[in-house]
Amino acid sequence: MKFITAALLFATTLVSTSAFSQQASPSSDIIVSTQKNGTIKGLVMEQESGTPIASASVQIYQDILDTATHRVRQLLVGSMISKNDGTFQLGNLPTPSKLKILVAVVGHETFQKVFSLSDDGNIQDLGTIKMVTSTSKLKDVTVNATSDQFFKMGVDRKIFSVAQSLVSTGQTAEEVMAQIPSVDVDLDGNVTLRGGSPQLFIDGKPTTLTLDQIPSDIIDKVELITNPSAKFDASSNGGSIINIVLKKDRKSGYHGGLTAGVDTRGALNFGGDFAFRQGKFNFFARGMHRGRNSETDNSTRRNFFNNDTSIVQTGVSHSTGSFSFYNAGVDYLLDTRNTITLEGRYVKGTFDQDQPQYVDSLVAGQDPYSYSRLATNSGFHFKDLNGELSYKHLFNEDGDHNLTFDARYSNSDNGNNSNLNTGIYNDPEFTDPRIPNILRTTFGDGKRKRYTVQADYVNPITENSKIEAGLRFDSQNSNNSNYQYEDSTGTATGLDGMKLNTRVSSLYSYDEKTYAAYGIWSSKLSEKFTYQLGLRAERYEYNGKNYTIDGNNYTPFSVSYPLNLFPSAFLTYTVNDKQDLQASYSRKTNRPNFWQLIPVYDYSDPYNIRVGNSNLKPEFTNLFELNYNIRYGANNNFLVSGYMRQTMDMITRYQYIDSKVDPSNDSTIVNSYINANTSYTYGLELTDKMTLAKIWDLTGNVNIFNSIINTKDIDGSNIRNQQWSWFAKLNNTFKLPAGFSFQLSGDYHAKTVLPNGSSNRHGWGGSNLGTAQGYISPYYRIDAAVKKDWKWGEGNSLSLTASIGDIFGTNKHDSYSRTAITEEYSSRFRTPRIVRFTLSWRFGQIDKSLFKRKAQPGQGGDNGGDMGGQGGDMGQGGM
Repeated sequence: MKFITAALLFATTLVSTSAFSQQASPSSDIIVSTQKNGTIKGLVMEQESGTPIASASVQIYQDILDTATHRVRQLLVGSMISKNDGTFQLGNLPTPSKLKILVAVVGHETFQKVFSLSDDGNIQDLGTIKMVTSTSKLKDVTVNATSDQFFKMGVDRKIFSVAQSLVSTGQTAEEVMAQIPSVDVDLDGNVTLRGGSPQLFIDGKPTTLTLDQIPSDIIDKVELITNPSAKFDASSNGGSIINIVLKKDRKSGYHGGLTAGVDTRGALNFGGDFAFRQGKFNFFARGMHRGRNSETDNSTRRNFFNNDTSIVQTGVSHSTGSFSFYNAGVDYLLDTRNTITLEGRYVKGTFDQDQPQYVDSLVAGQDPYSYSRLATNSGFHFKDLNGELSYKHLFNEDGDHNLTFDARYSNSDNGNNSNLNTGIYNDPEFTDPRIPNILRTTFGDGKRKRYTVQADYVNPITENSKIEAGLRFDSQNSNNSNYQYEDSTGTATGLDGMKLNTRVSSLYSYDEKTYAAYGIWSSKLSEKFTYQLGLRAERYEYNGKNYTIDGNNYTPFSVSYPLNLFPSAFLTYTVNDKQDLQASYSRKTNRPNFWQLIPVYDYSDPYNIRVGNSNLKPEFTNLFELNYNIRYGANNNFLVSGYMRQTMDMITRYQYIDSKVDPSNDSTIVNSYINANTSYTYGLELTDKMTLAKIWDLTGNVNIFNSIINTKDIDGSNIRNQQWSWFAKLNNTFKLPAGFSFQLSGDYHAKTVLPNGSSNRHGWGGSNLGTAQGYISPYYRIDAAVKKDWKWGEGNSLSLTASIGDIFGTNKHDSYSRTAITEEYSSRFRTPRIVRFTLSWRFGQIDKSLFKRKAQPGQGGDNGGDMGGQGGDMGQGGM
């Protein structure tokens, strides 16, 4: 299909196009005509073999006089790609005129020629255009750490090239996000973007994977969409989206690579990828394996105001395990207008944790009266299978009038197990037990299936106006179980000696269904003003069943949210060719999830008992944003963003006393969820990408913001939690001689308000009191990496990367929180200064003479172009 292939060849033609624009000079024979009835044709052939070349990019340029600058510039007046037999025919060209043709093919020298086109109505034959094979071939287009800009501005998003992030090589998406401006990642991998929790996408589509389940080496780009339009899912948590674009090379020929690495704690990583494209088919596959081995120091002191006692928890958690990520797909071109893509992904892994803890119980001002020792061994295993079938139809040659259809299926199976041995002693040497050890073993299992069907339609009805529309149906089904066995004698050696605790065990299932439709109108008010208006409608249904442990009976609970409307609006003013100003608005929602709704007590941590609230309402957020972008110098970009997020009925954590939880204790503290009154976050963000020297690129980001949470405590009193804060990130990349490159990056976080109700992914770590008056103390970290590249032959390259994280051991997370019942001090610190080594080998050949084939009669309509590449285009995934 022509539009997508032209995009794939854009990188090849851009340099030549820019050169034309820069070299153009005023000419006395400029012919500017509004009449467009000229047609040209020709044949693109390889000079060495005489083989016709399909998928060649053919572009036609005309000299015009820019009335603003009084200089001549090149205007693109037509483009297409050659057909399977190498021929091309391009109409609707201005006549009479002097034009320039540019033909580009990956792996070949660019062809250019000036010609005159008359208005006699005849088709002008440009004859055979012979392309000379380039001697550099793949090595000129191999993606490496210095080939892409780290930061680029898209139409509605900021785009960051992970190829520039040397310090995250051989790790996971967690470490990638830590390098991205605007994004904050805590020790548990929880991500916030401008104070909210963004929705995670992979290749433009929502995913159930977490950041620690995605290898960094398969990521091509990270896109930040801070104010999504009505095209995107309304339930995007904090209103923003982080889209991870995976590497998906579609160059003709074959190419691939192997990688292997190790860190100083012994964690291994290895993998490989391979891609092949020829004619109507494009095939790609990759596999990656990542090991993990880390330690985290934890300490918590919690003071209880109701009885003037305290507990102090300390411990070191040791996390090990590994996961594997496999991805494969094929694109098939039915003809010039229709493409089918089939893609699958399989992820499997196990994360284990050994977490010994020591708990001292004491009365204020006195020595501890009780000493506890907890030995915890836990494991989390997961499998995720994802398949997708996509179809795209183009109604015109340009591809801007199109219809896409996607059907996706995912099946995930997660499980966890833990063994907890609790001993309570009278002395700090743990020699005088107060009671026999308490043994607990827990088994949990969760299965989730998801089906999504959607269709998207785009139609540029006029030169200045466009309509977009789409439909989406999303269905999710989840079945979960959690069984806890206990022994209070301390003598059990297995489950046979334990009893099932039915009070704390659980068995439940739920179904979610979302029905959505959207429409968007885009148009121009003038040459400088453009606008976009969108409206999305969504209906949401939720049905759950809480079973008795034997599975014979259940208590149903359901929630049905009526049809809600979510408008969006964008207004863009183009100051000049280097400056833009954009204002935008959108409305989003965050519906309570199963864990927040289910009215079942979670006793997995006896010091942090949790329960859901079935009366929770969804929260709604209004997003406002104003952006000013200026491009300056040769390769610099400065972006100023002012933003505000207003949330009503915000879902947040809170504490209360429940005497029914433990009959022996009428003052048991329980953590649950409520709808707060309102919350506001507003701030100013500055991002600057600049080239300071030929060898030095720098990207800086500063975010200054104020977070306000208004809610009520259990006694009905108002709570206002407010904190001005800021954080900054700096990324330096140096391109050194002899194939060396060096990167130094760092970030600083000032004192900030306690995040709203965040928690780690797998249930490890301390609590977070969302309604608390609290803060997180300042912290910072600095990372560094060096890379050496070797290139030889045709398409072969080898690179060795060494990186070190948290060089000075300063990434320590201290926090304080206070409610009407408790106050809590906590500290967490992950082992710093881990050095990682990664070796990568790239190979490939894109010389078309390796795959000689004769032009087949009857296939002249196949341009070999659209391979379904979606890359950064999230139009389909937005639903």
